[in-house]
Amino acid sequence: MNSQNILRITLFISVLAFNPAVAQTLTQRTLGALALQKQHRLGAQIAKHLEAKGLEADAAKTIGESFLQKNHTQTGVMVTNIVHHNIATQEDVIAYLSDEALFRRSTDLSDYDTLVRMVTQIHQDKLSKEMLARLQKVAQQNSMIAV
Repeated sequence: MNSQNILRITLFISVLAFNPAVAQTLTQRTLGALALQKQHRLGAQIAKHLEAKGLEADAAKTIGESFLQKNHTQTGVMVTNIVHHNIATQEDVIAYLSDEALFRRSTDLSDYDTLVRMVTQIHQDKLSKEMLARLQKVAQQNSMIAV
């Protein structure tokens, strides 16, 4: 680990310890940075999932890239936020997004109704009040990301 990374980590921890309001903002930024690192893989994961369903590699790659073309950065952050709140696994979200991309449906992960539909489709069960409350919180956070 180089000295610049050690300095960043030390600064991050000290800010978290001394200012909770800044801590939440930095946590969101950290999640955003992690999502950006994963973003190039998100399109590839969607394409891989579509290939597993029988699409040709080129067609799957084109569909995956065009699906994320509009808001690729925000989608990565929103997926990370969904996984962070234990709403669904990343694999489940990728599978859902792959289906949406295949049928060329636009998907707004900051919309509460979309999140409820996604989780209902993933879990195939009635959602608890606790899960609905978590979905509401995630929708609010994702809508702040979408701004």
